[in-house]
Amino acid sequence: MQHQENRNRETPPKQEQYGIRSIAVGIDCSPHSMASLKAAAELAARMNAELIGIFVEDINLLRIADLPFSQEIRRYGSEPENMSTAELERLLRMQARQAETSLRHEAEIFRVHHTFNVRRGIVPREVLAAALGADLLVLGRSGRSPTCRKGLGSTARSALSGSAKNVLLMRTGFSAEDEAVLVLYDGSASSRDALAIAVTLVRPGNMLHILVLPQNAGDESELERELAKLLPSAILRVEYHVLPPVTDSRILARYIRMADSGLLVIGDRMNLPSETVHNLINEIDYPVLLVR
Repeated sequence: MQHQENRNRETPPKQEQYGIRSIAVGIDCSPHSMASLKAAAELAARMNAELIGIFVEDINLLRIADLPFSQEIRRYGSEPENMSTAELERLLRMQARQAETSLRHEAEIFRVHHTFNVRRGIVPREVLAAALGADLLVLGRSGRSPTCRKGLGSTARSALSGSAKNVLLMRTGFSAEDEAVLVLYDGSASSRDALAIAVTLVRPGNMLHILVLPQNAGDESELERELAKLLPSAILRVEYHVLPPVTDSRILARYIRMADSGLLVIGDRMNLPSETVHNLINEIDYPVLLVR
């Protein structure tokens, strides 16, 4: 991996900012969801976008509660208790109010216009349907159910495979405001789109890391010349990481961990196989923006 901080680039022609006018965020009150909400509000303020909160009442929980053998085991109780559909309905309403309160709180902090939607159904399906008109969907990497720390939740997996929109997967411990940004670039139109949105996300003074992925040995110089023309002169801190030609998601994940930046921005239709892109997103433990 080569490192180069570029401070003397050519001044490129003026570019239009990557347009994001509405940002939808799935809220289930889990820690990753709260991190997603904060990131969505920060981005909405920066891009002058509308913030759309989505809470889904999980119909599968209600169906389970209707089964005659369903019981709830309380942490401090000695005996399991029969699950009540009415009690579960009450808890879902409480969670929805909590989600709306959290949304309002973040929207007031960042002074963005917001709306809140409550839906009922299969969670991944309803979240994607509610976010249909948004330019960006923000989700936690995992939800309320206990999963592997690096594994993706069902809604995140559905968004990656079934959504046609930009998807940002967040996790706790990262901020869209303070972190460096890393973008994968291989010269494809999709990687140029990813670069365009990465430029809008990097904060003044923060580092923009560019992971250069040549298709063939010797293509590195041409890709770096392209980047010099594409990057705005206002981006003062840029570091290139040039890789040998590679399509293995595990190797890419290793280089990304070495760069140790914050948000990873990656195009969905790069020269990499889509399976490699999705495996990479599942493999790393960083927030990821998939640009479509």
